[in-house]
Amino acid sequence: MRARDVRIISEQETIALLASDAPGELLQTTLAAAGWDLLSWRPGPVHHRPGAGVTGVFSIEVRRSGPSGRAPGTSVPTHACITSSAIPQPGNRVSSFSRRGAGALSVWVHPDDPQLPGLPLALDPVRVTPFAFGRGHAADATVLDLRSYRPLRRAVVLAVNGSDRRYLKVLRARTAGPLVERHRMLRAAGVPAPVLAGDPLQDVVAMHPAPGTPLAELLMRTGAADVDPHALVRVLTALPAAVLSLSERPPWAARVRDYAEGAVAALPSEADRIRRIAKGIDHAVRSTDAGPLVPTHGDFYEGNLLMTDGAVSGLLDVDALGPGHLVDDLACFLGHIAVLPGLHAGYEHVPQALLRFLQAFDQHVDPAALRSRAAAVSLTLIAGARRQAVSEGGVIEALSRLDVAEQFLVEARILGAGR
Repeated sequence: MRARDVRIISEQETIALLASDAPGELLQTTLAAAGWDLLSWRPGPVHHRPGAGVTGVFSIEVRRSGPSGRAPGTSVPTHACITSSAIPQPGNRVSSFSRRGAGALSVWVHPDDPQLPGLPLALDPVRVTPFAFGRGHAADATVLDLRSYRPLRRAVVLAVNGSDRRYLKVLRARTAGPLVERHRMLRAAGVPAPVLAGDPLQDVVAMHPAPGTPLAELLMRTGAADVDPHALVRVLTALPAAVLSLSERPPWAARVRDYAEGAVAALPSEADRIRRIAKGIDHAVRSTDAGPLVPTHGDFYEGNLLMTDGAVSGLLDVDALGPGHLVDDLACFLGHIAVLPGLHAGYEHVPQALLRFLQAFDQHVDPAALRSRAAAVSLTLIAGARRQAVSEGGVIEALSRLDVAEQFLVEARILGAGR
């Protein structure tokens, strides 16, 4: 059996394990070592990165145990994580469990993420207040909200102190410096990346909020009717040439077959269809012209764009900034907005907006290349469709994303055949 097939089977087995009763024993053992008794637990989001492993987040209810075990901290833990991902230096706050015929599982109690050393700092009002706001602010006035968390990869915390707000980006060790340089590079070129609030600390970067209205909000209100699609192209073409000196990262489309296995894990009944679509997308991507190598954002979608008077006033999440192809940035945007109606009924104006953006972007890149890569992006989003414990909502959402990917592929094939 090929190594890729072994990895796929292992990751699917991990997903099944995380959905079973097995996590209870792993959580109980890990918490006991930290001085807590596990009273109850509940599965939460599952993060599947094909080729890199699977991580489950669990809500937990605990109480202090006796004096035995490592002394608990002052705060009561509410979450824990279990992962199949390899952790190079887990440290003494991570418990490891071997599995017969498979790789080990690692467990930690939030916020002690072994790959995000600054997460405890970012979630501690006493320590984070002087870092984020300065020493003139009282720690007891700071309210922290974990806005997003991708285990072992990154987190974003919103810190509020009175009328002041900061966004704290929590990164892997030794990666804050390069992100700071990207922000400075863009600001110097007039690109509206958020203003930094100071130097990083423990790989946590504090930023001032960027001005403007989230494009996602405008899409829900009116389909972003007042936004000129060419304004999005302009902010991308304004990226400075210095970006070409950064490391190049492969676009989503480059690993569409790997991401298809994440989709299969979310929709096992559609496995044959998913793999057939992924194969078609891969062929269509390879058969079209991506255009020249240019500076790119790398994660260009509505969630990373703030708008003011129809123009981009905030360009967020510039971690993936580097050399690439304009078509991949534009396809990333299209692949994301196309799945929004399946996420929430309020995005009723998005289908018309999608046509408007498509027509505009077709003027800048190969239309067949654009749709084949948008299909790849939509396919990668299937695994992230929310899983709802009781209803079938998560499955319906995942299926809608598969339909979107298939439709983009159909359009790419029609355009490719017409040449």
